[in-house]
Amino acid sequence: MNWLAATLIALVLGTSHYLDWPSEFEAAQDAAAAYRAARTEQERQQRFEAAVQAMCGENAAWKLLDDGSIQCFTHRGQKTRKVTL
Repeated sequence: MNWLAATLIALVLGTSHYLDWPSEFEAAQDAAAAYRAARTEQERQQRFEAAVQAMCGENAAWKLLDDGSIQCFTHRGQKTRKVTL
């Protein structure tokens, strides 16, 4: 009986280093998902900025207002038009 208990304890202790594997694997998956989400958000922001720049003009500046509309400015800072996407 003592040999059986000793064998079971040795088996549990010998394989205990495998118990941490799923959490590390899930952490790597979460990090990869966060990277993909950040990259997608960055690409979306770049497309948005390109669309606004095309609407306002190549040399015009623009500002995103609180109500979600965009205020376009000339290169001298005068307001030209207000657009909504």
